[in-house]
Amino acid sequence: MLLASLSLASLLQRDSTASSATSAGGLAGLPHFPPKVRRVIYLFQSGGPAQMDLFDYKPGLQDRFGQDVPKSISPDERKTTMISAQAAFPVAPSIFKFARHGQAGSWISEILPHTAKLADELCIVRSMHTDAINHDPAITFQQTGS
Repeated sequence: MLLASLSLASLLQRDSTASSATSAGGLAGLPHFPPKVRRVIYLFQSGGPAQMDLFDYKPGLQDRFGQDVPKSISPDERKTTMISAQAAFPVAPSIFKFARHGQAGSWISEILPHTAKLADELCIVRSMHTDAINHDPAITFQQTGS
């Protein structure tokens, strides 16, 4: 959503009607500083690899391998139709090895060796959270912010 807002603001500034957008409470005036980035490559991989196999290193899951996922994480009332018949929900960590890369020490999976070489040029967002347990509501949240 932020990227869309910034793109719209950029278009409004170039458009001759930007002043009318400002008076109507539009986004003109954004960004509030000269942009340094000229392009953004935004990849959204619906059905792509899980974040836990790419950038989301969870070493504690290895210690809990095979144990049932705690009820605090997956309570009975939040089961979906697809998994409601399962007798157990064992913890399953990533099967891939992770290592720290770049000056920031970003954890990146072994399945991304070329991306790991660019670790200091990446912006890895790890702060997004949703209470949705199904993919489609989470995808909507990812794309729109609500």
